[in-house]
Amino acid sequence: MNKAVRLRIEISGIEIEVFMLPDGSYVMSQSQAALAVEISSVYVLRFLEQKRLKASDSNSYRFFIFDFDSGKKSQRGGNGKIKAVSIDIASEFWLQQAIKGNKLAQSLAYACIQESLKRRCDDCFNNQKTNEQYEQESVTSRKSWLESRGFVKDAHISFSNCCNYNGFNGAVAHDAITKAVCGMTAKELRFEELVNGSPKVGLNHIEEADILIKIAKVKLEFSRYKVGNVSERVKRSLESLGYQK
Repeated sequence: MNKAVRLRIEISGIEIEVFMLPDGSYVMSQSQAALAVEISSVYVLRFLEQKRLKASDSNSYRFFIFDFDSGKKSQRGGNGKIKAVSIDIASEFWLQQAIKGNKLAQSLAYACIQESLKRRCDDCFNNQKTNEQYEQESVTSRKSWLESRGFVKDAHISFSNCCNYNGFNGAVAHDAITKAVCGMTAKELRFEELVNGSPKVGLNHIEEADILIKIAKVKLEFSRYKVGNVSERVKRSLESLGYQK
């Protein structure tokens, strides 16, 4: 094997591309390490620069630039080059982000630690489970953590700020998102059983926690775009998150 091989894995419901280099080591792209905790990849670069200044071996904190098999032909010949970091560095970066208060990084670190501990215990007691079972447990754990730490509320705050900044009618935008995700507007959802919590969150018309998280993710994605009207942002958000029907 002369080139890196690319595959996709899921970590607590987050799909990430990973690569195996010719020497058997594992890496992921700079952008993937940042995308997993939903921040700019420039933070990965800053993290490496800071670590290199303090490390006795600066080579430990470096990028890998390599060729990989894309699996299909492109205008540039079917293969490409990518800037990546080792999975050890990616893990350390996520931990740093968690310590700094990044809620997504905190939930990811929590879910990974919990899954690792469960696997060790199951192995010790010969309690066999499939990878799919572990992944589902990890996804459920991460979602619960996010919900308990106010992810839904934070996403709505970002969404509201975005609407105010761009001059969107927040109620109309909210209706567009809930209609796209649930098939009902917020007004229609009011007839459903209300969940406990502050009505200021803006998502209290839905009982199922997984739907709340889903809408919150769309709202957060909606808020990130620099251009586009409400319908365009909703469509792009659904496509980006893989929710487009």
